[in-house]
Amino acid sequence: MDKEKLRRYLNGLSPKKEEIEVGKWLENNNSEKEINKIFEASWKESAHTIYSDNIKNDLWSKIEQKTGNKSEITIDRNRYPLLKSAAVWLILAGFLFLSAKVILENSSKTQEEVVLTEWIEKSVPSGEKLYLILPDESKVLVNSNSNIKFPSTFNKQFREVYLEGEAFFEVHQDLESPFIVFAGELTTEVLGTSFNISNKPTGTKVALIEGKVKVKNATNEAFLLPGEMVEHGINNSEKLTVKPFKNASEIAWKDGQIKFQKKKLKAVLQQLEDWYGVKFDTDKNINIDRTVSGTFQNDNLDNLLSGLGFTLNFNHKIENKNVRLNSN
Repeated sequence: MDKEKLRRYLNGLSPKKEEIEVGKWLENNNSEKEINKIFEASWKESAHTIYSDNIKNDLWSKIEQKTGNKSEITIDRNRYPLLKSAAVWLILAGFLFLSAKVILENSSKTQEEVVLTEWIEKSVPSGEKLYLILPDESKVLVNSNSNIKFPSTFNKQFREVYLEGEAFFEVHQDLESPFIVFAGELTTEVLGTSFNISNKPTGTKVALIEGKVKVKNATNEAFLLPGEMVEHGINNSEKLTVKPFKNASEIAWKDGQIKFQKKKLKAVLQQLEDWYGVKFDTDKNINIDRTVSGTFQNDNLDNLLSGLGFTLNFNHKIENKNVRLNSN
């Protein structure tokens, strides 16, 4: 089992398809052995920080108080010293069924403390956009019908963000702390750059504007240069397909533009539903498979549909959040 999938599952951040996959795997008799191997490998990769038995026992007591000691997986606390690696603590927290990541912060104090990271989650409804400044001063513009989740404070090892939907990132450079975005089955890792991620049921796309990023899934990885994008899950493909793109086609939305390039009317209407927060009811005589091309700048829905209707031979009627399209 891929460690990233397991980590997302343990923290309640898996997409539905992946959650089912990991859940079935955990029911397998061999899963416990593999989990132990992952924990063993993570322990060996850590700094092997040694703490006194008193501190170790005190920390374990705090963890057990938080979890109610409900873990069905036995971990020999004397065999594994308490670790300072955030990634390792995340796995350990999952074993103990914590809903949040557990991090052990190194300090000059004689007494170490277990800290539960507070996560912030924002949902952006249809027809709206949200501008955020993250704890590291990175900037994010979240598109409509999207969800984003991030910790109130990033730790020193890495900066994690979880995305469902679409967002444009301008990442504050930190050479010692990679910025990682989990979107669907893809993980995008950067140090400082700007890029767009679209994670939707039809597939996931990462488009790089500046800098350099690494994108990976469970089996493959790809490195992107400015002007390149990677696609995954398009037409149910598991491959990472890298290809060039035009900036306007992928990031027009952040500048208030709606841009269609040989897109089927059905897909255009779905995009307009997200953009304006409406629902379309379409006459069966309208050909929704006909392709559409065009660019609209900060236009209201009535004007936009008047333009489309003139070209595609339909009229429209807007009533509150419902829009009816009828053929002429």
